[in-house]
Amino acid sequence: MPATTAYLVRVSIMSSPATEAGVCAEVWRFIAMALAEPAADSAELISEQPYQPEWLTSALGELATVALDVWQGEHTRLFTFPAVCPPFASTFLEDGVLDGHRAGELERFYGQYDLAIQGLPADYLGTMAEFIGFFLEKDDTSAAADFYREYLADWLDRFCDCLERHAEFMFYRELAGEIRRQARGLRP
Repeated sequence: MPATTAYLVRVSIMSSPATEAGVCAEVWRFIAMALAEPAADSAELISEQPYQPEWLTSALGELATVALDVWQGEHTRLFTFPAVCPPFASTFLEDGVLDGHRAGELERFYGQYDLAIQGLPADYLGTMAEFIGFFLEKDDTSAAADFYREYLADWLDRFCDCLERHAEFMFYRELAGEIRRQARGLRP
């Protein structure tokens, strides 16, 4: 059965994060939401998030000029397997394999936190972004950096390169740059 990109993102709206890590948690949750399959209310939900990068207004303005099915088509072309830029670690690390060894490693890792991932392989970038947000919300920047180093550092730049090169909409090209900037904050 082909993988779908349906992904429910937990929206965490905080009035004012108490720490820098709390702000970073919001950013990683924003990234997870931005990777999710677009729905009728996606642009509104994204625009209501606490984290609002400078590029977002222009990018959402561009998306407002296209029909939802066109946005969904671009999302499918980019992210739904077989995709131009699959947001799954295994596809970059195991010659295009979906749900490979890295997904298995992550399933075991998430299990240590009593999390069971359903609907998508465990190595889906949106899920990993949520998990980084989870660590940062707990003010555990060390765990977030370890998670990045162990599960993202070896493939995330290639994903971002692909997205910047192939995305037709500014929203996804800018998202790639945002992911890169946030990942730099997790590097040792």
